[in-house]
Amino acid sequence: MQRLGQLVRGVFGNWMAMAAGILIGFFLSPFVVAKLGNSSYGVWTLVVSIASYMGLLDFGLRGAVVRFVSRGHARGEHELSSKAVSAALAVRLVIAAVILLVSVALSLAAPHVLKIPPELVRAARLAILITALNVSVSLTLGVFGGVLVALRRFDLTSTVQILQVATRAVGVVLLLRSGYGIVALALWELFAVVLANLLLAVICLRQYSELRVNLRAPDTGILRDLWGYSSWLFLTHVGQQVIFYTDNLLVGATISAAAVTFYAIGASLVEYMRGVVSSLSATFTPLASSFEATGEQENLRRLLIKGTQATALVALPIELALLFRGETFIALWMGPEYAAVSGAVLRVLVVSQIVLNLSHTAGGIMYGVARHKRGAIWTGGEAIANLTLSLILIRYLGLVGVAWGTLIPAAFVALFLRPRYACSLVGVRVRDFLVQGGVRPLVAAIPYAAACYWTNLHWTAPNLGIFFLQIAATLPLFVVGVLLVFRNDAMELWRKRRAGVSRAASAAATD
Repeated sequence: MQRLGQLVRGVFGNWMAMAAGILIGFFLSPFVVAKLGNSSYGVWTLVVSIASYMGLLDFGLRGAVVRFVSRGHARGEHELSSKAVSAALAVRLVIAAVILLVSVALSLAAPHVLKIPPELVRAARLAILITALNVSVSLTLGVFGGVLVALRRFDLTSTVQILQVATRAVGVVLLLRSGYGIVALALWELFAVVLANLLLAVICLRQYSELRVNLRAPDTGILRDLWGYSSWLFLTHVGQQVIFYTDNLLVGATISAAAVTFYAIGASLVEYMRGVVSSLSATFTPLASSFEATGEQENLRRLLIKGTQATALVALPIELALLFRGETFIALWMGPEYAAVSGAVLRVLVVSQIVLNLSHTAGGIMYGVARHKRGAIWTGGEAIANLTLSLILIRYLGLVGVAWGTLIPAAFVALFLRPRYACSLVGVRVRDFLVQGGVRPLVAAIPYAAACYWTNLHWTAPNLGIFFLQIAATLPLFVVGVLLVFRNDAMELWRKRRAGVSRAASAAATD
C-alpha cells in the first residue's frame, strides 16, 4: 500500500511537471515563432537537436545510477550506492570536458552540413557552444537527479523541473520582447539549467543522508558493473536519438531551415504527448528494480499488464484527438499556413505513438531488471531502418516521408519484438498481454474516437477556446467506454481498497 501511494504521488508529480512544460510550450511556441521567424526558429531547433546528440555522451550512466541506487537503497547497501554515484560523477566530469571540445568542432562544421542562412551562421555557432556548456552542466550534476529518481522522489524532481520551466519561460518572453535572438535564448537556458541542477544536488544529499560522494579515482569493479549495464542503455539512447530527434536535422540538411519549422510543429505535439506517457512510465523502472531485488515476481507481472493499460488509457484521449483533429488544432494554434503540412506530419507520427503504447511499460521493466541488452539491439536496428527509410521517402513524399520512416520500423518493434520479450521475462502469455494491454483500451476508446471524427467534420471550431470545449464535451464518452470495458477491474480495485481500509481500522481498534 505504501508503494502504491508513493507510485501515485510520483506519477502525479511527473504529470504536474509535464503539464507545466506543455502549457508553457503551448503558449510560448506561437510567440517564439512569430518573434524569431521561420528561419531563425528553424536554426534554433537545429541547435537544440545538436545539443541532444551531445547528451548521448552520458553513455547511459544516469540509467545505471537509477538501477544501482534503487537496488542498493532497497537492500540497505548504502556503500554500494555511494560507490556507484561517485564513479558516475567522476566519469561525467571527464565527459563534460570532452563535450566542450567536441562543441568547437560542431560549431565550425554545422554551417557547412546544414542549410543555415549566412546571416545566422555566427549566432548558430555561438548558440551551439553555449548549449554545449548547458549539456555539460546537466550531465555532471544530473547524477543527483538520478539518485532522486532511484528513491522514487518524483515529487521533488518534478518541483525543480517546474521551477526550471517557469524560469526559462519568463526569460524567453523578456528577451524576445526586447529584440534579442537565439544566442540570448541559449544563455538564459544555461542559467535555468545551472539553477535547477544545483537545487537537485542539495536536495539529493539531504534526502539520502547515508550517501557519501567523493571524486577520488573510482573503483574499477564498480566501473565495470556500471558499464556492463550502461553500455546497452547507451546503445538504446543512441537509437532513440536517431528515431526521435534526427528528423529535424535530416530536414535541415536536405530541404531548408525554414522547412524544419513546419516539421517541428507537428513533431513537437507528439513530443508533448510522449512526455505525458514518459511521466507515467518513468516510475516503472525503479519500481521494477525494487520488485526484482526483493523477488516479487507476481508484482512484476501485474506491473506489465496494469502499467500497459494505464499508459494506453492516459495516452489515447490525447492521441486520438490529435489524430482526427490535429490539423484543425494547428491552424488555430500556429496559423492556417502551417495546418496542411504540419498536420500531415502529425497524423503519421501519432499513429506511431499509438502503437508504442504497448512498449513503454515493457521497456521500463526490461531496464529495471537489467535485461535490456536485446532491447538495445532492436532499438539500434529500428534506428538504422528509420534513418534509411526517411532518406528514401523524403525524396518522394517530402516532410511526410520522414514521418513514415519513423512509423514503419517503430510499429514492427512495438508489435512483434519488445512486448513479447517482456512477457517472457515476467511469465505472462503474449496473447493475454495483447488483449489486456492493447485491445481492451482501444475498444474502450471507440466511442470517443468516433466523436472526435464527427466533431471535426460537422462542428467547426472558430478559436482555441471552442476547440477545447469540444474536446471537453466529447471526453465523457471516453470515460464511459473505459467504465464499460474495465468495469470488473474497477470493482475488484474498489473491493481491495475497502478491504484494506477495514483491516487498517481493525488494527487501529486493536491497538
